[in-house]
Amino acid sequence: MDNAMWRILSRQIAGIDEPRQLDDNEFAALVARLEAFVGEHGRIPQRAAKDPDEARLGLWIEAQRRADHGGRLCDERRTRLEDLLGPRWFSRS
Repeated sequence: MDNAMWRILSRQIAGIDEPRQLDDNEFAALVARLEAFVGEHGRIPQRAAKDPDEARLGLWIEAQRRADHGGRLCDERRTRLEDLLGPRWFSRS
């Protein structure tokens, strides 16, 4: 059993709902904030940043990575992130 399936089954057994996916408008707003950050700083935001806005964006990117690895990120959203951050956007590097 892979990690994604283990997490899904663990959530089901514990009765924990899957994290809510943002609607299209919320997602677009966060992508716009991400685009502005990358344009200004030339890098992906870090979740451990001292700046709270950067940290929130970094946590959001991590959530998108987890959703992608768990098969919960739709192709359209993955493509938007790839267009902005490159084909290896899911990489921590």
